[in-house]
Parts: sequence; structure tokens; C-alpha cells
Amino acid sequence: MNTKRLAAALACAAAALAACGAALAQQQVEVTVRPAQSVEERVADEFKEKRLRKAAEEKLAAEESARLAEKSPRALLARARTAYVYSDTSYFEEVQLQNELRKRDEFEAWQMVIVDGYERRNVADILVEIDRPLFTFTFTYEIMDRATGIVLSAGKVTAFDGNAAAPKLAGKIVEEIRKARGETKPTKK
Repeated sequence: MNTKRLAAALACAAAALAACGAALAQQQVEVTVRPAQSVEERVADEFKEKRLRKAAEEKLAAEESARLAEKSPRALLARARTAYVYSDTSYFEEVQLQNELRKRDEFEAWQMVIVDGYERRNVADILVEIDRPLFTFTFTYEIMDRATGIVLSAGKVTAFDGNAAAPKLAGKIVEEIRKARGETKPTKK
């Protein structure tokens, strides 16, 4: 009984293959045969492809560089409305600078806000990075444009600890923003 079923299945498969063969025989397929490339031709083509790829990459890099060069660090800093503060040292906590910046009258007058939390850093206009090299009392800051990565300002203050450094850093940062905005009012506090 199984042999009969197997024979019937084979007969069906043979009929299906015959039908496919007949359908394929009715289609016209054109094939062009070219001689294989010589080794020299393949190497020349690969070299040409690499040259073209390199030229395209250089063109894209030049366009990106020109686009970034059009953006003035001063203008980017002047337009900033949101800031994200982070510390790369265990001797300074972000909240110290955040509190000092919020105390500044200029921050309120400029309608600037500080965002907190790593997941929120992507909405900030500027990133303020604080660091303190080992075995020093120097606290450094760097203000970067988040979208382009352009360094807008950098500086340092000398202080015994983070509590003493925070007001000094806030004063320097506010002064940098004031210069970028074209204001000449002396810093308070």
C-alpha cells in the first residue's frame, strides 16, 4: 500500500516537472558571453573603484567640515537655552554646579534651563563637562555644542574642593555666555 502511494506521488511530481519544463521552454532567455577579465583589468578596475570611493569620502568630509565651519562657536553659545552638566571626577558632583548656575540672575534673565539625568542630555543645547586632574586643585570646564560636538569654551579654576569650585565655575561659565551674547555687564556674585 505504501508503494502505491509512493508511486502515485512520484507520478504527480514527474507531471509537475514536465509542466514546468514546458513553461520554461516557451520563455526566451538571452545570454551574452564575454571573455573573462584578465588579472590586469581586474586590478585596474579595483584600483579605479578605490580611487573613486576615496574621492567620494573626501568630498563628503569636506562638505561636513564646511558645514561645521559655518557655525560660529560664539553664535552657538549665544543661542543656547538648555544645558546639561556632567562631571568626570569623583571630587565634584553635577548638582553643585547646577545649584550655583540656578542662583545666577543671568540664567533666569536669559531663560536658560538645566536638564538633569543622562537620558535627558540629548535635549540640551550645550554640554558642560567638569573635570579635576589627579593630585591638583584645578577644576576644568568645557562647554560643547551637543549637536555638532564643537567646543564652545573651556577654562579652569583653582579651588580646594567642589564646594569652593562650584561658584567660581558658575561665574566663569556665565561670563563666557555673556561675552557670546555681546553683553558687557560685569558678573555678579
